[in-house]
Amino acid sequence: MRQSLFHRAVDPNGHIDYCMAVIRKGWPMRLRNVIGAVILIAGALAPAAARAQSQSLIEQARKEGEVVFYSTMSVPVFEILHKAAKEKYPFINFQHVYLASSRQAARVMLEQRSGKVQADVLGNSLEGMTFYRDQKILVRYESPEAKALIDGSVDPDRFWVGITTDFLITAYNTRLVARVKAPKNYDDYLSPEFKGQMANNSSVPYPYTGMVSLRGAEQARVFLKRLQQQDVRPVEGYTHTSNLLAAGEYPIVVFMQVSKVEELKKKGAPVDFLPGAPTFATLSTIGIVQNSPHPAAAKLFVDFILSPEGQQALVRGGKIPLRKNVKSPAKAIDDLIAGGNLHVVKLLGDYSEAMKTYQQLMGIKQ
Repeated sequence: MRQSLFHRAVDPNGHIDYCMAVIRKGWPMRLRNVIGAVILIAGALAPAAARAQSQSLIEQARKEGEVVFYSTMSVPVFEILHKAAKEKYPFINFQHVYLASSRQAARVMLEQRSGKVQADVLGNSLEGMTFYRDQKILVRYESPEAKALIDGSVDPDRFWVGITTDFLITAYNTRLVARVKAPKNYDDYLSPEFKGQMANNSSVPYPYTGMVSLRGAEQARVFLKRLQQQDVRPVEGYTHTSNLLAAGEYPIVVFMQVSKVEELKKKGAPVDFLPGAPTFATLSTIGIVQNSPHPAAAKLFVDFILSPEGQQALVRGGKIPLRKNVKSPAKAIDDLIAGGNLHVVKLLGDYSEAMKTYQQLMGIKQ
């Protein structure tokens, strides 16, 4: 109670009067006077201390001059983020290495084993970041921007923080499938009429982890085994999967990111989507690498991504933001959120085991 009271007391957004009122009510006079003075001084100094810390971080980042970002974020989206970041921090060279989730994990683990760490910041799914945390690859960092995110976006232990969310829907090519004929729910995926007609991003275990958290492990296994019998085509990466859908390589993609579909729709591609029942919600997260080559620049980059400028840049790239009061990129997505029939995908257990189980159940070659 006292710790939270102190934090509220030095909150630069105000709460000093509230704290003083609490102290006046229940504490001895002499102690009240002393603590009251401490609170007022701390309240006055906190903003200045925060600015000093920020300036110190900027100066350290300036000396480092570079940050290396391994991410599942597509190159076009990063280019938009990079432009905004470069405008604010022209003295930093932002290096982006796009790697699908499984390939990224393999490269990061190789660097760790060899002792030649190159990445400063990692961007991956929540499951991927949980794996990195469990492997002790990440370092704790509490960004001052994280307090502006919606609840549940920040790791309680501060090893990772969410930057965007997405929803896994049923995507379809409108030239190949009529909306009324597309699968309406997960069990529709198992219908004989859709055998050999579907594709899926094979690089993340969301279909398995989502089903486990929704229906339980046993029913999830049953579902995935039956889905595998539908001859679902495995494709690596959401961007590649959605581009092939638009090109007509297959009529339907299951467990597809809605942001990718909306991005293609804006470009005139013949794609659309149907929500799940419920729709799986996922988090894209970032974390700083332990013993990274550019630790100050890494922190500054994380702060920027979470800032209003960073979040708005991601929205321009078609992403769904996690910062409060930053709107999503499409009305269809806002409608999906407003509908409320969402299920947050949670990892129950070890990530590597979940990925292994998913690949085995779906017959995906490792």
